Amino acid sequence: MTLSFSPSFSLAKSHQLVEIRSIFLKSMAYIGDRMGIGQPANAFSNMRDFYQCGNLYVLEDRGLVLAAAALHEVDGALYIDYLAVHRDHQKEGLGKRMIAELEMLTESRELHQLRLHTPEVMEDLIAFYNRRGFRETHRALPSHGRDTFKRVHFCKPISLSDQSMDFEYEHDRQIA
Repeated sequence: MTLSFSPSFSLAKSHQLVEIRSIFLKSMAYIGDRMGIGQPANAFSNMRDFYQCGNLYVLEDRGLVLAAAALHEVDGALYIDYLAVHRDHQKEGLGKRMIAELEMLTESRELHQLRLHTPEVMEDLIAFYNRRGFRETHRALPSHGRDTFKRVHFCKPISLSDQSMDFEYEHDRQIA
């Protein structure tokens, strides 16, 4: 399917929380399946927390959420907790576009790295992040202890320019 619209990047709105959680559940179900653990019933139930902290973003077009990312700041970095593309719009470059927007968001917050992790069994995601310029920092078991699959941790250094963006408008851009 070819992308025939121009999505905008913005902070999520409260009425989108259920839709965003559904996108995460449907888009990431294969990860749990590949790991043989499925998804817990409460998976992604913390979207309101990310929303209330101003750390839940979407790519949307005409009211349809196409992709979403939940983040938090830690140790001078923006950490991607969750990133998913709507199942009907995968392979259209939206993940790549979301990463590019998150890089700009990281820079606008004057943070020096974009970080994330993915299960070691997800070779396709590891390759995706490598192609986006992330570098592996280490592999480790998850701290939650619910499974024994190592996570591959990545970081991408972000160069801070001498230009600053008005934080009030950083998250409302049309994507060409």
